[in-house]
Amino acid sequence: MLAAMTPTPRALGDRVWGRKAALLPDRGVLLVCTDLQGNLGDYEAMKALYFGELREGNAPVLAFCGDMVHGPSADLHEPGAWPPHLGTEYRDESRALILDFEAFTREHNAFSVLGNHEHAHIGGVRVPKFHPDEAAVLDAALGEHRAHIHDFFRAWPLLAVAPCGVVLTHGAPRRTERSLEDFEALRYEGYSRDSLHSMYNRDTVGALLWARAATAAQARALLQATSLDGRPNAFVAYGHDVVAEGYVRMGDEQICVSTSFALVNKEKTYLRLDLARRYDSALDLREGTEILRLYPSER
Repeated sequence: MLAAMTPTPRALGDRVWGRKAALLPDRGVLLVCTDLQGNLGDYEAMKALYFGELREGNAPVLAFCGDMVHGPSADLHEPGAWPPHLGTEYRDESRALILDFEAFTREHNAFSVLGNHEHAHIGGVRVPKFHPDEAAVLDAALGEHRAHIHDFFRAWPLLAVAPCGVVLTHGAPRRTERSLEDFEALRYEGYSRDSLHSMYNRDTVGALLWARAATAAQARALLQATSLDGRPNAFVAYGHDVVAEGYVRMGDEQICVSTSFALVNKEKTYLRLDLARRYDSALDLREGTEILRLYPSER
């Protein structure tokens, strides 16, 4: 009989890894990045920000909101082929990015919530953005690393909650479970036969991976269900959709952020949150303080 696999130790430990609802620290700085889709340059830029915070003694946590993998196909780099709606041109380096990230999380306080593109590798709907089957293309590139990276994806949380009042998801907060404990009963398997369009309404996993919009009432329901102290959390930060200006707020409860995919460099935006502070709403986030540009020199 084969010995049971021992989970790989990671810096943030079991309050983040192997859970469906990750529990983040109550001190330090939270750097939030969305939707890299194989953009290694933007990934390295976020890591550089993390190391800068680390040198300053700010106890950083680097958080990605899923869809770290699956970038543009090689034919888009033929002369004149790059479409303007994909923003600044880049090459898909998903293999190098995800292998580096897997190693990085062993030593550093970094993690990602699951995105629909990672889910395609571990029981989700196959996604056909640049290839008929994005997961098959990356799996072939991963080769001998495929099974290990699949195990890595399985350990990613569906959402993350911090005492400062933020909840991180990949997609919009359209559905919720009743409590943090109920989230832990969710599973990632069993979606491969679903259609893309059915995922929004199937259940909490489908909605949080695929929804592009949520009502204020839906967001408030998630914020209440994920409370750490009896008070509703303040706002949900997510990606999945593309916001050409870098971010958009939907009332008090939601902010959709675009850090990388399909943006020109000067509009790429990330969040820098104070984990020791209690935010009251998304309206507390200020440009130049919590809302920052990844490449400010290009503006």
